Amino acid sequence: METCNISVLLANAATVYIIASVFYLIVTRSFGTPFANALKKYPNLMNIKKASSVRRCRAFFIGILLAIIGLCIFRPFSSCGN
Repeated sequence: METCNISVLLANAATVYIIASVFYLIVTRSFGTPFANALKKYPNLMNIKKASSVRRCRAFFIGILLAIIGLCIFRPFSSCGN
C-alpha cells in the first residue's frame, strides 16, 4: 500500500510556511498596533509603521529559518520519495 504521493519539496515548503506563520502569530501577538494607536493623535508618524514592519518581517523570517532547521533535523517526509 502506497501512502505518499506528494512532492517532498512541495511538502517541505508548505510545512516551512505553516510553521513560520504560526511562529509569526505567536511572536507578534504582544506587539500591539503602535501605528494605528499613534495615528489617532498624530497622523504623520510613518516611522512607527516602518519600525513595526521591520520587527514583524524579522519575526516571520526567523520562523522560516527555525522551520527549515526543524525539517532538516526531523525529516518528516523522508519516507516519501519523488
